[in-house]
Amino acid sequence: MFQQLQRRLVEQAPRLLRRPLKLVPFTLQQNLMEALLAQAFKEAIQDGDFAFLAGKWLKVEVSDLELCWFVSEREGKLVVARDCERADVCFSGSSQDLILIAGRKEDPDSLFFQRRLKIEGDTELGLEVKNLMDSLDLDGLPGLMKYPLMDLATLIERVRSAQDPLPASMA
Repeated sequence: MFQQLQRRLVEQAPRLLRRPLKLVPFTLQQNLMEALLAQAFKEAIQDGDFAFLAGKWLKVEVSDLELCWFVSEREGKLVVARDCERADVCFSGSSQDLILIAGRKEDPDSLFFQRRLKIEGDTELGLEVKNLMDSLDLDGLPGLMKYPLMDLATLIERVRSAQDPLPASMA
């Protein structure tokens, strides 16, 4: 019973959250995203690891939530915009897949080859972004970010693995 409730929650969450999230004013989204990015990538930003994004735009699209942000580097900070004239590279995926990547439960390369993560545009820039995200140390995140992210990724992983049928050799 509890597993069915978890499965339904994971399956239905994007549909239930889509409309309320669209009502959040962009200024609030922007402030929250910039603060989260600054905290999550504090060391990388201080080291200048995001300088390659200066004057370029990364589009991040959460397809099932119909959310989209544009991220760039300006004066040593990551900035978020609602729109830009042209994104240099676009990363898009479902909320669950992006949470699994962030929580280190899925490899972005695997999801890319399964066509669950789309990377379009400047492939060299996309590779730089992916490699930088892969280098993020989850232990460096504050507990208020790290533990909910890890718990959510674990829940999604558990629900998905429970839905996968057993291979014929194991049945």
